[in-house]
Amino acid sequence: MRSTSTNNEIIGELQVLVFGPQARTVGTDRMKLGKTKFPITADALMSRIVETYPNLSSSIGVSRLAVNHEFVESNSLINAQDEVALVGLISGG
Repeated sequence: MRSTSTNNEIIGELQVLVFGPQARTVGTDRMKLGKTKFPITADALMSRIVETYPNLSSSIGVSRLAVNHEFVESNSLINAQDEVALVGLISGG
């Protein structure tokens, strides 16, 4: 993520890693969400993902965000330097 700081705000280009069926749905393994004001909550980011990629709306309810390789709660803050991934429903046996 590239970022700049002005007036105590950090504005950066946000990319979110995406895997499996969701990656196929959006046609990439890195969703680009454009300029973002940081910090941003995980919940706000999920909303932003659906606004930018509406074709994910049916799977977003069973997805979670991972920040720096750890799942986060909806009120967790995401900063410009964090690695963010959208992880869809995982099944296994």
